[in-house]
Amino acid sequence: MQEYLWKNAFREKADALGFHFLALILCCGWFLLLWGVRVQSLTAGLCAFGLVVLLRHKTRDDRLARREQKLRCRLGGQMHLEKMLLLPAQRAHFEMALHLCRQENLCLARMAKDGVICRQENSTLLLSFLQLPLSETLKPRDVLSLQQAACREQVQAVWLCTPCQVTDAAHAQGENTPPVRFFEKEQLISLFGHACPATDQQLVEMGRLRRKKLSHRRILQAVFQPRKVRRYALYGAMLLLLYTLTGLAYYAVPGVICVLLAAASRCMKH
Repeated sequence: MQEYLWKNAFREKADALGFHFLALILCCGWFLLLWGVRVQSLTAGLCAFGLVVLLRHKTRDDRLARREQKLRCRLGGQMHLEKMLLLPAQRAHFEMALHLCRQENLCLARMAKDGVICRQENSTLLLSFLQLPLSETLKPRDVLSLQQAACREQVQAVWLCTPCQVTDAAHAQGENTPPVRFFEKEQLISLFGHACPATDQQLVEMGRLRRKKLSHRRILQAVFQPRKVRRYALYGAMLLLLYTLTGLAYYAVPGVICVLLAAASRCMKH
């Protein structure tokens, strides 16, 4: 969820400023191309720009409502996915089956050791939710173990739901018999988000978490990350080289600051 905790109002203001600037250039440029450089062209361009701004203002509420719903679905799906990773295995399989029942027209038959046996039309399948961390990768042996479980349960296919990264080798293994259909992270977030979008209370809790995250210690850790040593050193060397070539003092100050940041980040590494 960390990617949602660093959003700020500056981005929205910058987007609005960029839109208005681009709309003004396009409106005026269009009439300048049609009629040439004259007062009438600029007047018509400004009028067209005013109409564009008015139309954007009139549709603002609808756009905000769509964006809010989209964001709520995204946040709700992400939070529900994280919650699924902490559930007991059997409960996670069952919850996943309930969500897919609504979308894929499944009929739950019974619980199995490695998932839920479901019926779809004239076939049966094994639906399994692998609780692997987001940083892990799904390997072919994980897929093979589920295929073996499907053979023991005498089902025709496997539906594998996992939030981790699925390797090409795992996809290739899934093409063997019984075939495996993968539901990966983005599909799961979309599925969970439409079923349980984020509530107002959850958004408030996220706001509180954001305030906790923006501490001095957090900021220092973000600035002095060990992986930024080379970047700071490169920027500092380039700025000091410019100072040496041009003799302009305002290149020296940021260059020295970048070198000091590189040294501090290297000390934090050790």
